Amino acid sequence: MNNLINFFIKNSSWFVFAFYVIMSLVLLFRSNPYQQSVYLTSANGTVSAIAKGVNSASGYFNLKEINEDLHRQNADQKMQILALQEKINEMELQYGEKPGDDVSGKGNYTFISAHVISNSVVNPNNYITIDRGSADGIEPYMGVMDMNGVVGIVDAVNTHSARVMSILHKDTKITCELKGNKNFGLLVWDGKSTDHAILKDLPKVGDYHVGDTVLTSSSSLSFPPGFMVGVVERVSPTVKSDNFMTLIIKLSCKITHLSNVHVIKNNMRDELKQLETTDDDESTKKGGSKR
Repeated sequence: MNNLINFFIKNSSWFVFAFYVIMSLVLLFRSNPYQQSVYLTSANGTVSAIAKGVNSASGYFNLKEINEDLHRQNADQKMQILALQEKINEMELQYGEKPGDDVSGKGNYTFISAHVISNSVVNPNNYITIDRGSADGIEPYMGVMDMNGVVGIVDAVNTHSARVMSILHKDTKITCELKGNKNFGLLVWDGKSTDHAILKDLPKVGDYHVGDTVLTSSSSLSFPPGFMVGVVERVSPTVKSDNFMTLIIKLSCKITHLSNVHVIKNNMRDELKQLETTDDDESTKKGGSKR
């Protein structure tokens, strides 16, 4: 207490000076309209600048929440588009008009938003880890894509996370087709460029051109048909066979810059797999080979 009193006594002249300055300013701005308006204008400008800075900082810290909300909205819109496309297809069939691309069943897909935790791209077999797991409805063999295109297929699942076998994995095989050309083949990675993959086992009969769009096929159980995969960059015959073609595909997904993805649940998958098993069993009984 004595130290505090001594401090005030020692610096009393400064406190007196500060008091007179404050009182002078109060009298100046209170008694003179012009100075008062200048003061209010300056004060408002300062307060506005501070408020703007606070809002900017607050907005920065809210970016993650805003981004998650946009990601959820994007997933909802994808489902709405698929459902609407299915309704259009049903109406075309009902009224006897020639249907467009076969999109029946697209409404049976559900999109689940997820964030990428880790992503490897330099190994022969690359994996992606996401922050959604079995508690969120994630299961093995679900397809994964981002806003640009196909990313990979879920490989292993924990309660709150999952591992995705990247499109940059030598064992990842996705059935794809060319837009306007119903011939389909298998998309695989040759272990070279992170921007390219190979579409192989395409029938040689058919038109293939540089710049053709490559889409997911209706033969895939992991992806809805008609979603972007990439574009044809080079066309060449398969070395080991004269009956098939190989296409070099420029991937639409920037796999090295993943942040947010959508996991695709095919609600008809179990039923379709059951039908495939039934067909295989019947073929075996008739002496056919299983495939």
